[in-house]
This record gives sequence, C-alpha cells and structure tokens, in this order.
Amino acid sequence: MNTLTTLKTSWQQGSRSLYDSRLWYYGLLAAGSVSNVLYYCTVPLVGIGVLAGTTLPRRRALLVLLPLWLVNQLLGFTVRGYPYTVSTFAWGGVMLLGATLAVLLASIRPAYGHDQSRHGLWLAFSLALGFVLYELVIWLGGFALGGVHGFTASVLGEILLGNAIWGGGLAIVHWGLVQRWMRFKRLRRTHHQTDGFV
Repeated sequence: MNTLTTLKTSWQQGSRSLYDSRLWYYGLLAAGSVSNVLYYCTVPLVGIGVLAGTTLPRRRALLVLLPLWLVNQLLGFTVRGYPYTVSTFAWGGVMLLGATLAVLLASIRPAYGHDQSRHGLWLAFSLALGFVLYELVIWLGGFALGGVHGFTASVLGEILLGNAIWGGGLAIVHWGLVQRWMRFKRLRRTHHQTDGFV
C-alpha cells in the first residue's frame, strides 16, 4: 500500500471517527454558544451549520443548528430587546429555513467520503453555496415581511466574512483533530510492530 493510499484511508478513518463521536458534536454546540454571545443578530448559522453538515451525520448536524438558532432567538427576545411582533418571529423562521437548507446541502457529502483535498473543496463550495441559499431565502422573505433595504454589499460582505471565519476556524480544528487521530493510529501501529520484534 503506498503512502498516498494510506493517507487517504487514514484521513477517511479519522474523519469517520469524529463523525461518529460525541466530542465533535458537543464541540460544535459549544462553539455555537460562544458565537451567540459574541454576535448580536448575525450569528454564523451558515458557517457552523455547513461545517456540522460536512462533519456530522445529517440528524446531528441539524441538532447543532437548531439549538444555535434557538439560543439566538431566546437571547434576542429576552436580553437584546427584539420586539414581540409577528414579523420578528417570522424573520427568525426565515433564518432557520435558510440555514437548514445550507446544512442539508453540506450533508450530501460527509468528510469521511473524501480525501483531505476534496473535503476542503467540498467544504468551501458548501459554505459559498450555503451562504447564497441562506441569503436568497432571507431576500425572498424580505419581500413578504418588508425588509430588503438591508441587502447592501457591505452588510452581506460582513455576514459572509463572519460565517467564513467561523466555518474556516472550525474546519481547521476538525482537520487538526483528524491529524491527531492519524498520528495516534500510526504510533499505535508502530508500537504493535515493535512489540512483535522484542
């Protein structure tokens, strides 16, 4: 077996290990909680949701998104002073719909189904297309709820940047955890081979 094949297999096995673990799931929930404290209303639903969609089973990815969104709404209506209007509640639903579509798109191809470079490409593609889907849903919702005036290049750029930073940062953490898993497996395999010669 050549090194490239071993690397690819190790990457897929490491990704699958995180995919099946609760550690990564709870880590994404924790990151979502932190993002809710740091952001007022532009919580990075797409960035965290897409990463969850590419690195967790679809159901768990949606279970990362839902509490992230729910905590954002609870903070908005209790601490941040969102008005108790039908329109405000509807906007929350529109945000959830857009983010859910982004997660569903991302979950088409889980991380363990790719080698490292293809996973990176899929993640970047999912983040970009997921953001477009999310903003398209919000834009369409704006026609029904009245509020397309906020769709300026600077606002969209700021929201995209925040989502890209969170998605990219968590992708680096995921990559590091998979690399650590691969190193651990190599050391364990080397240790077992060495034990056979003693």
